[in-house]
Amino acid sequence: MRVLDHDFATQDEGRLVPYGVYDVALNEGLMLLSVGPDTSALACDAIRRWWQRLGKRYHDGAQRPLLLLCDCGGNNGYRQYLFNEELLHLAGDLGLTIRVAHYPPGCSKYNPIEHRMFCHVTRALRGVVLKTVDIAKHFIARTTTDTGLRVVVETARRVYYKGLKASDEFLANMPIRFHHFLPDLNYTARPALHT
Repeated sequence: MRVLDHDFATQDEGRLVPYGVYDVALNEGLMLLSVGPDTSALACDAIRRWWQRLGKRYHDGAQRPLLLLCDCGGNNGYRQYLFNEELLHLAGDLGLTIRVAHYPPGCSKYNPIEHRMFCHVTRALRGVVLKTVDIAKHFIARTTTDTGLRVVVETARRVYYKGLKASDEFLANMPIRFHHFLPDLNYTARPALHT
């Protein structure tokens, strides 16, 4: 059987997009699996599912904003206004202040999710023929380490579409608060600014 060696593509269902959220303090993460394009909505849905399933249990009532460490590119990149808009909606829906810190270009290898979760998920999938999303889900959920890494896996509940853009109203008002230090890479979405 011929398989791709560099992409998560299921034989029967198409391109598999695994989107992960990793909690550094608790050494646990959530992976949301979707078949289709990698979008800003998928990124925010992964954060939403992580919060509902894992994060709220340990971090609800925290006095500080939820800090997201994000890579520089992709659909959760620092130049993606649609991600900013989706993040603002997420902050409003969850009632949380969300602070985002993007790693500068070329520095995503320093993001803890890369060397504390994704590398172990990749190891768990070694030699597995991904014929279906359920097979990927099964093997990703079995990911463990000696330090006790736990990965919860869910399948996306909706279809995501490429080509969407941030609304004109959002772009005109830009309700995201950009920080003084490296404002392109550091900003905050507050629930009060969600309309």
